[in-house]
Amino acid sequence: MAGLSDPEKLYGTSEPAPAVLHLSAGPLSAELEGGSVRSIRFAGHEAIRGIDYLLRDASWRTPPARFTLVSRAEWPEGFAVVFEAEVKDGDVHYRFRLTIEGARDGRLKVRADGEALTGFMTNRTGFVVLHPILGVAGRPVTVTHKDGTTEETHFPRLISPDQPILDIRALRQEVAPGLTVTCRMEAELPHDPDAVFEMEDQRNWTDASYKTYVGSLLDPWPYRIEAGARLTQKITLAFEGSAAPAAGSGDAGVTLSFGDGVRGQVPEIGLGLMPPYRHGLGEAGHPARSLRPQFITAYAETGAADFADILADYARIADALGAAVQLELVLPAGRSPGPELARAAAACEKAGLRPARVIASPEPYLKSVQPSGPWPEVADLGHIYNQARMAFPGAAILGGMLSYFTELNRKRPPAATIDGVTCTTTPIVHAADDRSVMETLEALPAVFESMAAIAPGKSLHIGPSAIAMRHNPYGAATAPNPGRKRVAMAEDDPRQRGLFAAAWTVGYAALAAGAGVASLALNHLAGPAGVAGEDGGLWPVYHAMAALCDAGDKPLIPIRIAGRDVAALAWRDGGRERLLAANLTAAPVRLSLPAGISGRVLNLASFEAAAADPDWSKPADDPLPASLELGAYAVLFGGR
Repeated sequence: MAGLSDPEKLYGTSEPAPAVLHLSAGPLSAELEGGSVRSIRFAGHEAIRGIDYLLRDASWRTPPARFTLVSRAEWPEGFAVVFEAEVKDGDVHYRFRLTIEGARDGRLKVRADGEALTGFMTNRTGFVVLHPILGVAGRPVTVTHKDGTTEETHFPRLISPDQPILDIRALRQEVAPGLTVTCRMEAELPHDPDAVFEMEDQRNWTDASYKTYVGSLLDPWPYRIEAGARLTQKITLAFEGSAAPAAGSGDAGVTLSFGDGVRGQVPEIGLGLMPPYRHGLGEAGHPARSLRPQFITAYAETGAADFADILADYARIADALGAAVQLELVLPAGRSPGPELARAAAACEKAGLRPARVIASPEPYLKSVQPSGPWPEVADLGHIYNQARMAFPGAAILGGMLSYFTELNRKRPPAATIDGVTCTTTPIVHAADDRSVMETLEALPAVFESMAAIAPGKSLHIGPSAIAMRHNPYGAATAPNPGRKRVAMAEDDPRQRGLFAAAWTVGYAALAAGAGVASLALNHLAGPAGVAGEDGGLWPVYHAMAALCDAGDKPLIPIRIAGRDVAALAWRDGGRERLLAANLTAAPVRLSLPAGISGRVLNLASFEAAAADPDWSKPADDPLPASLELGAYAVLFGGR
């Protein structure tokens, strides 16, 4: 891995991230990233997380738009920016002009004027407005409907499986004591010249937002936009009142300190494994063989022609790693689950595979269904779980989905028939920019809390979660990404190879540990979501996973974080206290450590040494200063 550029070390790609334009007019501020309006604030208080004009194809993929800055003007009383944009992908050719205007009195207008140059099918074309979740979940909101009537309701606290607010023309909410914002949304669609908006709880997909989007999922989709069609849509924000300036952004740095005693345990730690990437993992020279996870989450379709070979390989790999197996079984449609699970159990016995946990899912449930259905005709989930318990009497039976929390939330397992509840996550369903991906960590506490509410008293099992998608429940396939760019719904995300994925992994694990998750599978042993390249070079995420594997099931030490943008996890390892900390941003952070910490920092400078040494992150006696600079997405491996 010698000779990589800094962007490749950080993100696994040399593709430049979009430049960020900072705009302000008095107390009103916003950022433009590409063509997205981000982080709209008044007196420093975040009111709207984002306004995006997007085109979703018939598989819910988002072909990227190419933006050209036409003009930018700023003056004491306001600002105005104009972009021209083009989406060209397959049969889609669409152009639009985006105008953003802001004023110091708190008015912000975003307008899009679009034209279809070809006819195409789309699930959604137009504005989405993202409302933040921190300080917003469970809070009141006033809804103005299309007919002008108003309704008082709340943003949901637990994650809503369906649309919590319908028929929206405007939303009014408190941003801070004494300060409110009203967001008015107007749109043309081919089938509705006065289209309404509706809201979905994007925490289902771990997006850190509630999303208000143009059109309704109660209407038929996909719909067609004919060549020559012109569409205009507008979003208008208006602030009222005033508020004291928001607290600072943490420029003073971050301080870590250990709490007293221990608080529970770190989750059992595992990695995922998909059948196409199992080959070679049984060989002694494979980089992942140096990891020591408590378990692997192994995926298998019982109807596959090579099912027996897959199970035999899984058994050998688990034995080589000294790991238990959490077995994901996909049951073919049209077959009775009892005999199918009995055959699977017999095949496992023949292969020498004795799974510690089993998750059985009917194959049709790999695809997402709207909460209102219609749902595919399959055997009752309770019956499937009971049959799994009969077939695998020595295993814990988990209920849930092999896809994402969204699908679990929409099709909840009968809790009386299971030992624990499970799902996985990916941060690139709707957006793939660096900021959105890292922000998904904010939604994880709500995911864990909502899972616990779905199956009270049952243990929580998460994963295998990674940045990339392993399959697409919302379309025919994951998005191709031969250029290894930042692409939503891609199976191959370039950031897996960079420091970014290591930091994201630490952030995810720290939140799961704090929520009492029983088992956590992150990343994969091999493949595009793996821990090493085909040349044997170790990606930074390898070392994050090595430390987490060491931490798995050990006593959890509470850790206090004064400041922001840093995630940390601490545990007791015999008589030693261990620490894992990560900078979740591209900006350096000044980090103050507990006294007596020794260890190493994985950053741009140490990237190549770590890539060549599987033991690089093992406990080290190198003293660390009491205060140090943690660079972009850097990870600290420490202890005392």
